[in-house]
Amino acid sequence: MTSSPSDPQNKADLDTYVRISKELIMAGADSPGRTAAVLADHGFSPEEWNRESDSWGSAIRRDPVLRDRFHEIYSDPSPRTKETSMSISVHERTPYENAQSAPVRPRSWVWLLIGAALLPFTLFQTVIPGAAWLAPAFLMRFVRTQRARVALPAIAIVGYAAVLVAIRGFFAGADGYTFAAAGISLVIPFGFDRWLAPRLGRFARSMVFPSADTAASFLASFAGFGTLGLAANSQVGNHSLTKLVAVTGVFGLSFLISWTASAVNDLWEHDFRLTTGVRVFRAWLAVLIVVLVAGGAWVGLTPAAGGTVPVAGLAPSRATVEAFQIADIPHGRLSAEARAEAHDRYLEPLITDLFTRTGQVAEAGARMVVWSEAAAFVYKEDEAGLIDRARATAIEHGIYLQIGIIAFLPTDESPFNENRAIMIDPAGEILWDYHKATVPLNDGNAPGPGVIPVADTPFGRIATVICFDADFPGLVRQAGKAGVDILLVPSSDFGTVGETHARAAILRAVENGTALFRPTRIGVSVAVDHNGRQLGYQDDYASGSEQTMWAILPTEGERTLYSILGDGAGWASVLGIIGLTGAAVVRKRDIQDR
Repeated sequence: MTSSPSDPQNKADLDTYVRISKELIMAGADSPGRTAAVLADHGFSPEEWNRESDSWGSAIRRDPVLRDRFHEIYSDPSPRTKETSMSISVHERTPYENAQSAPVRPRSWVWLLIGAALLPFTLFQTVIPGAAWLAPAFLMRFVRTQRARVALPAIAIVGYAAVLVAIRGFFAGADGYTFAAAGISLVIPFGFDRWLAPRLGRFARSMVFPSADTAASFLASFAGFGTLGLAANSQVGNHSLTKLVAVTGVFGLSFLISWTASAVNDLWEHDFRLTTGVRVFRAWLAVLIVVLVAGGAWVGLTPAAGGTVPVAGLAPSRATVEAFQIADIPHGRLSAEARAEAHDRYLEPLITDLFTRTGQVAEAGARMVVWSEAAAFVYKEDEAGLIDRARATAIEHGIYLQIGIIAFLPTDESPFNENRAIMIDPAGEILWDYHKATVPLNDGNAPGPGVIPVADTPFGRIATVICFDADFPGLVRQAGKAGVDILLVPSSDFGTVGETHARAAILRAVENGTALFRPTRIGVSVAVDHNGRQLGYQDDYASGSEQTMWAILPTEGERTLYSILGDGAGWASVLGIIGLTGAAVVRKRDIQDR
């Protein structure tokens, strides 16, 4: 008989504890009903056994001699030698923590259905903020209580279906079915959790899922769609929580949300008994409380400083855009006569309307006027005339005027156009001529060099990007590093993507400590301060006749840690999952050697 030097009050000695643990594994592999019977045969209730397991698990971890004796007992031959030896690392904690060897229960399919129902509401449109925290927890419960060959294909199907539902209306034809394949990547974090977590200590294994999930999202952000559809975007509006991104960037918030699944499942595997399952959950809860309290204090104690400036954002009127779309303006290699006719008939009404409204808002008090992305379309040979007209308007009204233009290039091959934002000061000088750096959904624009222009004005330091550029944190971080106070993000969306894009842009403002002004064509126009608090909002493109957004913007932002440190949370997650994988491999080999 071997007793625990750390806990002499244990009901069972070590030999008995190991024997019962092995019997439980075999019982669980055959029928869940046998588990209670095995415990009853040895005089334990489930609650008593959980306490016994926790006590022995703690003692074994603390005492090297006891740990060696544990492995010696476990090495005894038995009909289930291979299975029990694979479970040693888990029984160093408690038998009930071994989710991988837990019996398969029909109830696990309920958890899958709940997670699958919540998952589409974490992405793109129709967002429910709480779904981002709950969906992974239910899906993890399913994966940990099912065989891998069943669980992981099911998760792939759920991921595909969730994206398909979330992007409804985004694509025409079969393109949506192709794009939805991105959802299959949901297998990555759950696969890591399924294979690595059982081989690690309790706290380390809680890091597997959030590290893998955040690392996958971070690395994917360098690809074509940036942070579009990131679950963290759904938390915009919770200012205390989203203030975290000013320190860690959006991937720190992503990690915290993903960690919830591990923390909840640790508690779940201990029947929600806070006395034994509290370690990981308590750590997660403490971090969440610190984030909320510190974020709330930061937001409350750092109101916008400095002066203010009235800014007006103009998107082309709905009537002129509809006429433009119906006409399907010809471009490419056209005769001079065809281009002149199209300009006079379709393009000039849009341009004239924008300049008329620019004068009106300037007379109403706007000191800065910003057109949306693609507000005016122009053939390349007519571009100089449009810019001269804008310069004259800025001089006449004494305003800063940024125009958004699409310049058609005389070619039938991609790139077909230039997507630009041109800022003009009250003296008529061009402060910048920025070319959109990204090319979303094959828009056909010639991408710019990706260098964000910055200018000092009486209203603070200002900068601009265009629409989809704001889905790439590393690109926008240039503004934070330059100490920008007001970030202009002229945009052009379509109905189903409007809120999604607006939320992502707001997080860029909080990350970099800037006010944000985002006038949008066919979408959601929004203005916020450096804390993400709303200063202006416009979402009536489908019903309104004139699209103008007003906001009084603060002229002084704040410097953030994120603008200095960058995406450290993303890189830490990549290194973290590599380190956890290595630790799990080493630990498995160590157990096999014993």
